[in-house]
Amino acid sequence: MPWKYTEEYYREYTRTSWNESAEAYVALMRNLEPFRSDLVARLNPRPGEKVLDLGTGPGEPAITIAERIAPSGAVVGVDLSEKMVSIAERSAKAQGVHNAEFRAMDCSALTFPDAMFDAAVSCFGFQIFTDPEKAARETCRVLKPGGRAALAVWSTGDKVPFLHAIIGPMLEHAEPDETGYIPTPYETGGPGEMVEFLKAAGFGSAAEERVRHSMVFADADHYLKAVLDGTPIGHSLREEELPVQEEVLRKTRKNLEPWQTPQGLAIPAECVLVLARK
Repeated sequence: MPWKYTEEYYREYTRTSWNESAEAYVALMRNLEPFRSDLVARLNPRPGEKVLDLGTGPGEPAITIAERIAPSGAVVGVDLSEKMVSIAERSAKAQGVHNAEFRAMDCSALTFPDAMFDAAVSCFGFQIFTDPEKAARETCRVLKPGGRAALAVWSTGDKVPFLHAIIGPMLEHAEPDETGYIPTPYETGGPGEMVEFLKAAGFGSAAEERVRHSMVFADADHYLKAVLDGTPIGHSLREEELPVQEEVLRKTRKNLEPWQTPQGLAIPAECVLVLARK
């Protein structure tokens, strides 16, 4: 029976699956550090600013930004996953960061007043937001005039072997909804796609660049554990019949072979960094 993609279905699926993988994601997140550093550098947060982190996950880059804009600046990190928010609060407290707060919130329906923030940032959030168009409009709304947004999303599948090694085999078995749509992690990664996307949401200017780093894992087993435990990919794969799961894992291992080095797996991944201004 054909299924129907709806905002309500996807919101609950996203919240539940990220709650499941939140603790394990903390370890996987270390591999994203080079991308986050690039993103924060483009945003260039300044002391005294008020910054919004959309899809903050376990609190990054919110905590890093909070340290840069102290003592008078403040960061608010929001995420749909309550478990992620709890981890972020715990992490900020452990690091002695007092100018960052975290709230469970749908980034497509922000509860902040207009023109509240100097800047906004999102690290790999827009491709998984319930409604990225609404999230972009909401981001623009809560920024002050002249406020800036720095966003990172994954590039197209062929340029993100880190993900496509396993997503490719999974898509062979994915069932489209009644309109033929299949969600992927590459929703806005095409050339110029995010730029036009943000301009349509109300931003006056936007420019993109593409950045590539390697994701390093000890071996295929460590890669699979990190990705399956630390992201909703594992949740999605477990919904398949056992023979399908086994086939996907076999093909994934095969796809990883070109990236094997004497030091372990070094899998390239490209992201799109976009800096926009209201």
